[in-house]
Amino acid sequence: MKKITKSFTGVTVILIFAFITVFSTGFVFAGGKPDKLVYGCIPDMTGPYAPIVGPAYAAFTDAAEYVNANGGIRGVPIEVMVRDCAGKVDKGVNMYMQMREMKPRPSMIYGVVSGVGEALKERFNEDQMPAMWVCSSAVIYPAMYTFGAYPNYADTCGLFIEWLAESNKGKKAPRMAFLTWDTTYGRAVLSDEVYQYAKDKGVKIVATELFGVRDMDVTNQMMRIRAKKADWIFTNTAGSGPVRVAKAAHEMGYKVGIAGSVGLDDSCLYINREIFEGAVTAHSFINWSETDNKGIQLANHYIKKNKRKPTYRTAMYPMGFAAIFTFKEIVERIVDRDGWDHVNGPMIKKELEQLHNFNAGDITTYSFTPDRHSPNTAKLYQVQGGIWRPITEMRKCPDLRPAKFRK
Repeated sequence: MKKITKSFTGVTVILIFAFITVFSTGFVFAGGKPDKLVYGCIPDMTGPYAPIVGPAYAAFTDAAEYVNANGGIRGVPIEVMVRDCAGKVDKGVNMYMQMREMKPRPSMIYGVVSGVGEALKERFNEDQMPAMWVCSSAVIYPAMYTFGAYPNYADTCGLFIEWLAESNKGKKAPRMAFLTWDTTYGRAVLSDEVYQYAKDKGVKIVATELFGVRDMDVTNQMMRIRAKKADWIFTNTAGSGPVRVAKAAHEMGYKVGIAGSVGLDDSCLYINREIFEGAVTAHSFINWSETDNKGIQLANHYIKKNKRKPTYRTAMYPMGFAAIFTFKEIVERIVDRDGWDHVNGPMIKKELEQLHNFNAGDITTYSFTPDRHSPNTAKLYQVQGGIWRPITEMRKCPDLRPAKFRK
């Protein structure tokens, strides 16, 4: 009886240890190679971000199709799970809570709404769930389990300010205004670091105006900005947001430059190409106009093959491919070195933090460290003849993260 009791106790200890391991790492493939890998995505495909993020389902499913047609991830197929939160934070949070209870649960999550990422940041840390998210400082820092899908919004705004200062060297100091959403995303560029960087570069910030995501008219804000004689307006908005800003200026006959970052892309031109002539944006992803690029060629192949709408050629589509390619690279590094048993949340996080100049399908480049969970390179594009054209090479963005997160 004593031997049986001892044996039973030993089995119990092993089972408890196994439970703790699974709970603490989020997921674990203790039985070796899994049947599939699940990748979750929580975008806004039908809300305010729809013009740019609408292609998210197509992007991730097409990227998974390509990976699976080429051997999967070391022989294991990837299955993407895309759930539309329609831009609603509570809905996005609920979708993640459902995903985390799945079996198998996603090995990684991708998100396209800053407010959802901010709300889930602590939960990702508790669940040890690696997440790639749109890049507001409030979402990414302090560095835990969330990683930026592209450079910090403040950093890309800083890159524009740098270019503006260079373009006006020896001339009258440029005057710049902010007209942006009153959201986590919109306010991400309104930091002390950005204002100080503009001052250091000799760019005068003359006005800061906000508007709601669903506000249809920004005439009053534009009148106040015009009264301050701004030469450029920077808007950290997406989809219809930049359109409302540019349209208001156009209808007033106000000749002012429009600038932004990832949210100011081809989707805006599909809505109204004329009003964006001369606009400038900062992107870390290759643009659709660069047809010699292998990543764009692959994306165009799948747009045609799967009969996607022409308007799916927004920043979101190549972003989806880059995300899946990066996940594939990370998992394969872990498997090749340590085996499938070590593919878990903490190991994915650790491997991401060791990425250096990883070329994600010729679409973008990722570098992370334990302290820096956002990429730091981008280039500027300008609308010329109704098409986004690169006006700089890929260059390092200024580091405008909050000082407490910089080392």
